[in-house]
Amino acid sequence: MICCTIFAALLGLFMRPFVLLRTNPLAWRLKHQPAASDPPLRATGRLQSFSHALAGLAFLVRNEPNVRIHLAASLSAVIAGLRLHLSLSEWQWLIFAIALVLAAEALNTAVEQACNSVTRSYNPAIKAAKDVAAGAVLISAVAAALIGATIFLPHVVPSLANRNLPSSNWICGNPGDA
Repeated sequence: MICCTIFAALLGLFMRPFVLLRTNPLAWRLKHQPAASDPPLRATGRLQSFSHALAGLAFLVRNEPNVRIHLAASLSAVIAGLRLHLSLSEWQWLIFAIALVLAAEALNTAVEQACNSVTRSYNPAIKAAKDVAAGAVLISAVAAALIGATIFLPHVVPSLANRNLPSSNWICGNPGDA
């Protein structure tokens, strides 16, 4: 593993001059050479970046019904968490699960919009890209559901919280305990 890492680092150092000579065929933005009169990038540029991000989120909520479903489920999970007085670690997992699903849905929408801008006619490669992006949302939603089940079920079904589970000493220590 370490040998592969060292090899990859050396290969990257060796290939860097060649990569810099080649223009990126995937770059879609026009080359802009800053003139001497152009002001340097300041906080307004960063604020504009946040403005673009918020516009993207607004587009997502406005145009994707699945995002609205995920937001409703997230809101209900937060309300349930407040009512059940979740611990800090449970809140961390809940926030992670919500962010995971919403980020996957946003990336899915970005892939769909990019593919739709290329062509509206059937293309097997575009179908595969859209299907994989939708599969990523499915994976994240299932993971979030499992995280939610491990958080909420012990609070809702008290017998699950008081259950005596087998000891895990066999994993990390005392061979005599097995």
